[in-house]
Amino acid sequence: MDWVIGLLLLLCGAVMGYFIGLFFAKRKTEKASGLHLENEIKSMLSEQGHIHINECRHVLEAMEKQSEQLKQQLDHYETLLQHPEEDGDSPQLNYFGDHASAYLRNQGKPRKPQSQTPDYQPRDYPSASSGLFSGKVSAEHKAAAEKQK
Repeated sequence: MDWVIGLLLLLCGAVMGYFIGLFFAKRKTEKASGLHLENEIKSMLSEQGHIHINECRHVLEAMEKQSEQLKQQLDHYETLLQHPEEDGDSPQLNYFGDHASAYLRNQGKPRKPQSQTPDYQPRDYPSASSGLFSGKVSAEHKAAAEKQK
């Protein structure tokens, strides 16, 4: 019976050793996969950072171009606003009337007004005067009109 107890203890120790070894092996692979995952995340963040920096540089270049254009426009506007006493050779400022008259001049020929009577007769009316619209007053109508007065 002593040897059976020894075998059972050996069997229990082997099972416990197997599970303890499995636990430590899992822990080691998790640690290794954690390091691998951490390195992968770092590389992905680094790549995204480079993309972000490139996009920011493009935006900054566009802003610099717009700023340069704005500066040029502001300088041009400032030269337009200089008083004629300071610079006698510079052209005078044009006011609204000058622009409006030039615009109206370049609009083209003015349209001629259309005549009040069209060149064609509407379908409702005959070409010759007749009936009620003839313009002739009959004797009966003259007498009736005089009686009403």
